[in-house]
Amino acid sequence: MFILKIKNLQALTVLGIYDWEKESKRLVILNIEMHVVDYKAGDTDTIKDAIDYSLIEQSIVQRLETASYHLLERLVKDIAQCILSLDARIAKVSVEADKPGALRQADSVSVSLTLDRKSLA
Repeated sequence: MFILKIKNLQALTVLGIYDWEKESKRLVILNIEMHVVDYKAGDTDTIKDAIDYSLIEQSIVQRLETASYHLLERLVKDIAQCILSLDARIAKVSVEADKPGALRQADSVSVSLTLDRKSLA
């Protein structure tokens, strides 16, 4: 099984429970790990057999730019479900989202979630 990672993907979204948080988009930083089965790209060395990680990036950024979330927990679940819907070869995905500046004494707060296809059924 191959593991594909997207590290420190930055996107803007509306995130928070307070009115002032909903007034403008804020930065979230995502780290994603995808476990891929039936992956022929390692043998064939051809792009047609590879996971289109550019499509994954675009889908995530577009989704976040048009969405609104109260909680990081909902955001990571939404993104994990989105990724699993993009390619059937992705058997499991882990998504971690950081909310920089959420606490005064810390760099960020993060929430992570791992979903597999079985958990969607």
